[in-house]
Amino acid sequence: MQRCLKILTATAVVAGSFGLHAAAAEQQNREGMPWPPGVEFRATPASRIHVGMTTTEVAAVMGEATMTTSYINDGIPGQTLDFASGPFRSKIKLVNGSVSGVSLDVFGAGGDDLPPFTRSAWPGLNSAAVRRVLGTPSEQRHEAFFGIDVEQLIFRRPGEPEASLFFAADRLVAKRVGQAIPADIFRITLPSPPDETNEDMLEGTVRVGIKASDVRALYGAAKLDVAYRFNGQPAAHAIYQARPGGSFVSLTFVDGVLTAFDDIGRWPEDDTFQGR
Repeated sequence: MQRCLKILTATAVVAGSFGLHAAAAEQQNREGMPWPPGVEFRATPASRIHVGMTTTEVAAVMGEATMTTSYINDGIPGQTLDFASGPFRSKIKLVNGSVSGVSLDVFGAGGDDLPPFTRSAWPGLNSAAVRRVLGTPSEQRHEAFFGIDVEQLIFRRPGEPEASLFFAADRLVAKRVGQAIPADIFRITLPSPPDETNEDMLEGTVRVGIKASDVRALYGAAKLDVAYRFNGQPAAHAIYQARPGGSFVSLTFVDGVLTAFDDIGRWPEDDTFQGR
């Protein structure tokens, strides 16, 4: 009964979120303004992916990858699978045929239609760093929405589409083709908690969508925790040890929700950090 109530409550919250999203979209279409700052949650199949799954198991959950990149690192084969469909662009990393990490693009910083020269401008860079990387923009604009100052740098290069880079609090938060300000520039979409009724869930594994408090309950205190803000949202990078004397996992949280994890193995050169 309690589980049913949780599911009904979650469904109502998601439905309400989509209702507010639709209302904001209508306002944006009518006034030509971005949607107000906010956070919404959406379910994703990536929340079923955990460390140790095989390539075949990943394909059964995620479908066919948009792009597959294979490589060799210290003699060990690895792959990166990119998925563009669904509510999030996602990236799954495999080492020696097994999943070692998952990351979601919850900020939606850019799409496949962007010109290649913009790839070196990473989300979170300040405008000075972007200028050093990309050069002087063709045009610069300033706007203010909801009390937030937005700087827009427009780049035009022969034979490539026009691209705009947007900064809030002097941090790159969005890249788009053309000059229009993205409607969702101030919005963050986060993964919903994993569906614990799925048979492929393993107890004691981390998955995108779980809360930071659940990770602390599982692994204890973080070995390293760096807090910051991105596009107005609290975020953190943290490193935990999966078990005493075992491997370490690197985690990224946005608004207290896990959006990326990566098994980074052991660090034998640092016995103190290994907890021995």
